[in-house]
Amino acid sequence: MSATDWEVFLRDIALCLSAYQDRGPAVVWPERAHTVLRGLCEEYGGEAGTGWRSAPLGTRANRLAADLSRLMGYAVDAFEHTLPAGRALAIEHRDTAVLIFSLRGGARFRIERPGSPDGERGGIELRLRAGEIFYVPAGHTCMLDDASAHCPLLLLALHATP
Repeated sequence: MSATDWEVFLRDIALCLSAYQDRGPAVVWPERAHTVLRGLCEEYGGEAGTGWRSAPLGTRANRLAADLSRLMGYAVDAFEHTLPAGRALAIEHRDTAVLIFSLRGGARFRIERPGSPDGERGGIELRLRAGEIFYVPAGHTCMLDDASAHCPLLLLALHATP
């Protein structure tokens, strides 16, 4: 992977965050994603069914969080998890927006916005595939399931202050 691939990938993520942050969920198709994801996958250490873990120091996932943090001007943390085939994974985060992406494979992805005072909720259901990144604003919940094979995931927690 070249430095240019990395920079273009980061630029596209930053552009999406600048446009959508705190406005609602978004899908990002960053240019050069497959080249960057291949490098991230080579260093991936998460095991199926063991839960989220911080991306180890010195890995590309950790570098991605640091570079995005520098570009956006706020802290970003990277976490890894492998969604086992045939299992579901709920992700709830009240105070932190996140970027979620699959490094390989895919899963059904449902995002629900917080309930309104009358209890009405709305949602979006999509298929998360390698090369796509989903932006999930703080307070939204999401569910991943229907993976036909183990699906290594990367989650970037965005600690932006309003």
